[in-house]
Amino acid sequence: MHNSEITLVMFPRHMGVASASPFCAKLELWLKLAGIPYVIQAQTMPMKSPKKKLPFVIIDGEAMGDSTLIIEHLTKTRNIDLDNGLTDKQRGVDQAIWGMCDERLYWYIVWDRWLGSGWPVISETFFKNVPGLIRPLIKKLARGGVKKSLWLQGTGRHTPEQILNMAERDIGALAAIIGDGPYVHGDQIRTIDAVVYAYVVNLTEIKLTTPMIETARAHANLVAYARRITEQYFPELI
Repeated sequence: MHNSEITLVMFPRHMGVASASPFCAKLELWLKLAGIPYVIQAQTMPMKSPKKKLPFVIIDGEAMGDSTLIIEHLTKTRNIDLDNGLTDKQRGVDQAIWGMCDERLYWYIVWDRWLGSGWPVISETFFKNVPGLIRPLIKKLARGGVKKSLWLQGTGRHTPEQILNMAERDIGALAAIIGDGPYVHGDQIRTIDAVVYAYVVNLTEIKLTTPMIETARAHANLVAYARRITEQYFPELI
């Protein structure tokens, strides 16, 4: 039972990366690292998911949402420890990096795509299958919803220059953390790499160019890090 295949429900692949959603990319890479067999079920509307967000998984017929909670659940129930040998301090630092990515960098990327210079490409890519007559309305509603979320979260209250400066600091922090690599903790890939990769690949290999993305691509080690993991775990995207 513990080795049974799970269904990973996530957004369709877009823009040349494992997923344009860091949360989907994070979870899929972690499943690969953990050696858990899975099948992907592509979905664009998250409202039917347990937490009204993607990704979610179906395990033995039960749906579970939130990528972090899913990783924690599978780690415990399937006796998986990708971080064996790490000290308590290293595990604590990993939690801090995880929080920086999911709670700060994620929102900078959302702003960059939906309210910043990435919008023209995003609007055509994400809404191309919406019927033409209603497409402008759907775009407007979706963008308005994202704008409201960014305001409530706080990022949307800053100027574009401030957001880019804050993103540059976090991107620079990831570059310093990875250093010469090949992974966050050296030669062995760990749980935190699933997190960091999900963001770095969305800032270096995604088929989109913005000032924020150019900032990330200026760090040669970030570019190499993303490509290294993509080649190993998502060779079909090369």
